[in-house]
Amino acid sequence: MPRPRNVRLLGERVFEGFVSWWAGSRDTARRDTRVLTVLLVLVCAAVAIVGVPRLHIFGHDIFVSLDGGWRVLNGQRPGVDFYGQMGPVYYLLHAVGLWLAGNNARGLGYGSTLATALISFWAFFVLRPRMKPAPFFVACLFLALLAAAPFPLGFTPLQAAFAMKHNRYGYALTGLVLLESFLPQDAGNRRHRFAGGFSTGLACALLLFLKISFGLVALTIAAVSLPLRSGSRIRLAGMVAGFAALSIPMMAYLRFDLPALMREYRLLAGVKGGAIDAKAVVVRLYVDRFEIAPVVLLAALVSLLPGVPVRRGFTLMLAVAMAAVAGTLLLLTNTQLFGLPLLGAAALLLLNEATAAVPDGSAPPHVAPLLAMGLLAVGIPMSLDAVGVAAAMGDKFLRGKPGYRLHAAHLASIEFVDCATPLFGGPCSPNDNGQNFIRYTEEGIALVQANGRAGESVRGMGMSNPFSFATLRPPSHGGGVNLSGTNVSPAVMPPKKLLIGDVSLILAPKFPATDRDTLAAFLEAYPELLGTEYLQVAESANWILYRRASS
Repeated sequence: MPRPRNVRLLGERVFEGFVSWWAGSRDTARRDTRVLTVLLVLVCAAVAIVGVPRLHIFGHDIFVSLDGGWRVLNGQRPGVDFYGQMGPVYYLLHAVGLWLAGNNARGLGYGSTLATALISFWAFFVLRPRMKPAPFFVACLFLALLAAAPFPLGFTPLQAAFAMKHNRYGYALTGLVLLESFLPQDAGNRRHRFAGGFSTGLACALLLFLKISFGLVALTIAAVSLPLRSGSRIRLAGMVAGFAALSIPMMAYLRFDLPALMREYRLLAGVKGGAIDAKAVVVRLYVDRFEIAPVVLLAALVSLLPGVPVRRGFTLMLAVAMAAVAGTLLLLTNTQLFGLPLLGAAALLLLNEATAAVPDGSAPPHVAPLLAMGLLAVGIPMSLDAVGVAAAMGDKFLRGKPGYRLHAAHLASIEFVDCATPLFGGPCSPNDNGQNFIRYTEEGIALVQANGRAGESVRGMGMSNPFSFATLRPPSHGGGVNLSGTNVSPAVMPPKKLLIGDVSLILAPKFPATDRDTLAAFLEAYPELLGTEYLQVAESANWILYRRASS
């Protein structure tokens, strides 16, 4: 039975009103830009207020950041002087925060605020001349909240943690590269093309020194986009200039020790690369099909809009395909349960294209469903990130569950909450968080203080090493900031010296926790380490303390 004419007219008017509101006017665009600026400042302020969130999961991960930042402050260079896993940019960021805080752990919050502010306003200035006002508004908030949210990607927003922050920064910057690379360009504006290329080159260099997998993805996206755009020479010149602006000073800081970096990258590729093959990618794409399919469908529909050339439609489909495949590869190399943030960036690209297809002075109703699909694809993950920021702020002030702190004054700003079983499942080890983690860590600290000598370096053989920064002892030269399945595997075992360095004291745990299989594999590969090269000097209920035999 056909719908009554008045119902069809009402539906058309609603759709037209939505499209008209979305497209806006020049006056509303100026107002919305001011509102956006305020919102971005508020997001950065929220990150500053939260600082280090109360840790509900992966509490031990925070000492990866603290140990790396502490090493940098003591003159060590990531990837050259110690096995960092993440790139030097990540630890330099935390070192700056710790320096600003006077070696207090609350400095990690300063680093988070700096990173969020940089990404937020970088996106603002790069995207403003390239996007329509409404998609630009959403894009800036999407990238800002993606960087700001204090919970691991793939977990629920209520599971606040200081874990996997590098992934959030990496996705936000890679999303910015994707947008700059595939947004329509101003054919007559050479300055904008150079500036866009400079931004992308700078972001690619930053990503390479943040986490190399993100850097390689961003470089691939930028390279593929070059022949698809006119004026590629100007943009390429900007990319080279931007890449050099960061990579040359960074390599100078690392004293141009490229062989050391390549050694670490080869080891990391060997550890993670064994789990990635064509079958794993296809299976993962199938698992995420309900997240990928709507954006692919949106790209196909936007490509069919009047006024969208066939070449442009192909470019949009290519951008979405790259976002899906690259996001899947990144997910397989990260410790995420799920989540493809690059699809959000691709949906923003399509939102902008659909908005640009709206003729001035009209509001075709057939565009409304496309805008709604794009907003859903972007709005769902963005809303989860916003909930995560709000929940962390509420938890900081209301303290629903009790938190536990280490006794040292410079660590008192960190609260560890007992890890509860997550709503949607996932790993939750009680000995890595909450009162158990505090009890075991304080016991280890007491054992070191009772038996260690002045100036002796120390490392714990758990997933992370809390004892170097917790006791403010000088870090060992060499060694890894963590011992986990992300940088160690039985098939690709790093050299013993790379993971241990010249550390004086080793604390071997006796209690169960995550990544004990990694420790067992390491000790099986190097059975002479404990008992021959390092001799037992003390023991407590949950730790055995060893000292280097030559000491």
